Amino acid sequence: MTERYTLYAEQSDIETVFKAAFDNGITYEANYNIGPGSTNPVVYSPRPSVRVISAFRWGLVPPQADDINIGFKMINARVGELNEQNSYKKSFQRQRCIIPANGFFEWQTIFKKKIPFYFRTLDQELFGLAGIYEHWTSKDGNIELTTFALVSTDANALVKPLKDEMPAILDRKDFDNWLDPVNSDTDELLSLLKPYPSEKMSTYRVGQGVNDSEKNDAALIHPVDA
Repeated sequence: MTERYTLYAEQSDIETVFKAAFDNGITYEANYNIGPGSTNPVVYSPRPSVRVISAFRWGLVPPQADDINIGFKMINARVGELNEQNSYKKSFQRQRCIIPANGFFEWQTIFKKKIPFYFRTLDQELFGLAGIYEHWTSKDGNIELTTFALVSTDANALVKPLKDEMPAILDRKDFDNWLDPVNSDTDELLSLLKPYPSEKMSTYRVGQGVNDSEKNDAALIHPVDA
């Protein structure tokens, strides 16, 4: 389960790469320690051939949920569950999104100590993570949210020593197909969620600062000696 990622690219670069503009009123700030429950830029298509970057909360809350906190248990949706679980099926078929990122963190347990590692791609500074989203309204109608989950796929050879899964990184040529709300060809969509080639990625150990959800600065992604 991926629990942290980064997004520190310039707003103009995000709009260029994803061919979309930020919604009016959306404030963007670089974040080196994005965690569950936070609100972050997400690319989606409210209708065919239209892309928008809006702000969604990380942690999928199904429409029928009574408690918003269920989102903390649904930050990742496994590829094998997208067509199986009722909580994901409708979103996978009609409400897919892309989460802009510069990198993500994973942890390795060594002698009962969790050691953080930072992963990024070598061929692109800014990439898109596959996601699904849902709209949720509280029973009293006082809270309305749009929430998302990252889609996770099998780990590649680089991530495998730490865990069996990794976030699904989309090829840019597949952005249109993934975002198209009319495309319900689930077999085709699942074929886009392959492990990213390990030879196109790098990783290194970082400091324990990322374990503190309150910390947010570039030092969190600096390499440290073992």
